Amino acid sequence: MPNRRLRRRQVAYDAAWKQFFALSIMVEHLLHGFAGAIAELLDFSTLRDVAGEWVQDGRRRRSDAVWRVDYRDGSDRSLIVMLEFQSTVDSSMARRVLRIVGMAYEKLRRNRQLDPDGRLRVLCVVISSGVRAWTAPGAASRVAVSANGEVLSLLSQPYVALDARGGVGEHLPERNFVASLFALTASSTVAEVLDVLRDLGRWLSDEAGDQADPVSAVYGEWLATCMPRLFLRSRASALLEQLTQGKTEDQSMTALAERMEREAAQWRRRVKSSRQEGRREGRQEGRQEGMELGLAHERSLLRQLAARKFGDATGDRLARRLVDVSDTDRLAEVGALIIECDSSASFLERISLERP
Repeated sequence: MPNRRLRRRQVAYDAAWKQFFALSIMVEHLLHGFAGAIAELLDFSTLRDVAGEWVQDGRRRRSDAVWRVDYRDGSDRSLIVMLEFQSTVDSSMARRVLRIVGMAYEKLRRNRQLDPDGRLRVLCVVISSGVRAWTAPGAASRVAVSANGEVLSLLSQPYVALDARGGVGEHLPERNFVASLFALTASSTVAEVLDVLRDLGRWLSDEAGDQADPVSAVYGEWLATCMPRLFLRSRASALLEQLTQGKTEDQSMTALAERMEREAAQWRRRVKSSRQEGRREGRQEGRQEGMELGLAHERSLLRQLAARKFGDATGDRLARRLVDVSDTDRLAEVGALIIECDSSASFLERISLERP
C-alpha cells in the first residue's frame, strides 16, 4: 500500500511538470535560461508541439513533452526538443534517451518529416525535481553548440540534466518562468515561496502577455500538487488569483499564507489528539478495541469538521461513507479534502471520485 501511494504521488508530481511545459512560453524560457547558446539561433515564433509517442517493432515509448522549432537563419533546419521530468533518479536514462531518439528518427523518416538534409536534430533535457541529486550516467551539464549552430551530442552524454533543486547553479536567470519554478522547487517554507511569487508577480504580465492566465493557472496547479503541505488546492488558486491581479502586497499574501498554515496545523492537531485519546482508551479496554476506538474518534471528528464547514447533511453523508473505513491514511486524505474544498458540492464530488 505505501509503495502504491508513493507511486501515485510520483505520477501526479511528474504530471504537474508536464502540464507546466505544455505551454510554449515555458519551453522558450527553458531554452533561453538554460541553453542560451542554441536559443539565440532559433525562431521561437515557429515553436510547435508535436506528438511524443514513438513506435518500433510493436514497442511504444512516450516522451513527456516534445516540441519542434526552426532555426532563424533560413537554413530549413529545425530542432526537436524532448523533455523528460523525473522525481526519482533513473540510472537507465541514457539508454532510454538513445532508444527514444532512434524511434523518433524512424517515425519522422517514414512520415517524411526529417529536415531536408535527412537529419534529425535533437536536444533532450531531463529535469530532475527529486530530493536526491541527479547521479545517473550519461548526463551533460550544458548544451554544447558548434560554430554553425549544430547541437553537439556525444553517445556518452546523450542528454542535458537540470537539477531543479539547485544543481543548475546558484544564480538563476532573471524574469524567467522556469527559473522561478526551480526556485519554488528549492523552497522549503511558505515565506520562501512567497518571496518567489512576489517577484514573479512583478513581471508575469509583461513576460507572458496574453498567456498570463494560463501561466498563472499552471503555477497554481503545480503548487497544489507539488507542495501540498504548504499550499492546499483552494488556497493555491486564491494565491495565484491575487498574483495575476497584481495584488502581491506583503500584508495580503502573508495573511493568506498564515491562514493556510493555521488550517493545516489545526487539522494535524485534531488528528493527533484523536489518536492519542483512542490510544488512552485502548490501553484500558484492550489493544484491538483501542484501535477501533481511535478510528471511531477520527471518523467522528471528520463528520464534525464536515458538518461545521458544509452543514449537517454533508456531515451525515460523510459519516455513512466512512463507517467501514479503517485506513488511517485514507482518513487523513479525507481531512485534507475538507480543508481544500470550498463548497459542499465540490467536496462530495471529490469524495465520490476517491475510493474509501
